[in-house]
Amino acid sequence: MKYLLLIVLTALLYSCSDSFINHKLAFEKTGDCTNTVQPVKMLSNINGERYQLVSCLNADFDGTNYKVERNGDTLVVSFPKNGTAKAAFTLTLDIDAKPVYRYIIIDGHEIPIRQLY
Repeated sequence: MKYLLLIVLTALLYSCSDSFINHKLAFEKTGDCTNTVQPVKMLSNINGERYQLVSCLNADFDGTNYKVERNGDTLVVSFPKNGTAKAAFTLTLDIDAKPVYRYIIIDGHEIPIRQLY
């Protein structure tokens, strides 16, 4: 009986998780998709990371239909690209996640994250 209690308590302890992903996106339509190949800029602060990039998205993009998902130690940010009319957008993505992530894939660009301790 005491082994059963020990197993139940251990399972409850390991099932408690305080992991999260908080994200906020600011965007601005900047024109057509002729020159959208630009590097992703990253700024780290105490509240997480800020990524700035230019991406070619659907012309009617409203900032609500994107996904941020965790896949192991990688965050995957995906934007819908199923429409025919495209426009260039300047995107500013703020992400705060726990546990820490080592890589992020934004719009197909993989960015390794170097943690400074």
